[in-house]
Amino acid sequence: MDKAEAAEDIKLIREVMETSARYTNFSGISGIIAGTLALLGCGATYWVTLALPGVLLIRSYVIIWVLVLAISIFQDFALAQRKARRRGEDYFTPATAQVYKAVLPGIFVAVVLSIRALTLRELDAIPALWCLGYGAAICAAGRFSVREARIFGAVQLISGAIGLFLFATPPESLYFLAVTFGVYHILFGLILTRKYGW
Repeated sequence: MDKAEAAEDIKLIREVMETSARYTNFSGISGIIAGTLALLGCGATYWVTLALPGVLLIRSYVIIWVLVLAISIFQDFALAQRKARRRGEDYFTPATAQVYKAVLPGIFVAVVLSIRALTLRELDAIPALWCLGYGAAICAAGRFSVREARIFGAVQLISGAIGLFLFATPPESLYFLAVTFGVYHILFGLILTRKYGW
């Protein structure tokens, strides 16, 4: 074996090791769908804000966003599994487990702070709190994934910090939510699709 063949073998071994240690099943179409769902959720929230008083508003807000979250998680999971199958890989790998473990603390913080904001009837602070928790979760997960995920997480985290101080009043908080969870996800999905496929 000459030096060129040895170098090629080492390169191939390195690529296999990096691929098995990184979560690469983010689906671009999933990001686009999640962003679209967030925009629909913002539209529904805007409508119920105009139509419903007090307690009904809070209940409607919770129902809308729990539905958006549940559908987003389900479709992301299904499309990520589909992507792994199409590439002939297992979905549940050590990298997948690391990503799930990494996102849990940030999501937990976002949920706890959201519940507290709901009890205080501070609905307009919730979008920024979601960005902070979600951004922290994606930054942590990005350690085990592609570079674009780390960038997306950082953008969400910085946006959340800015939003908490500048966009936590009506109707700016809803526009903020439409941009950070709607437009950002669609752009992230388009970038992933272009670079890594559907």
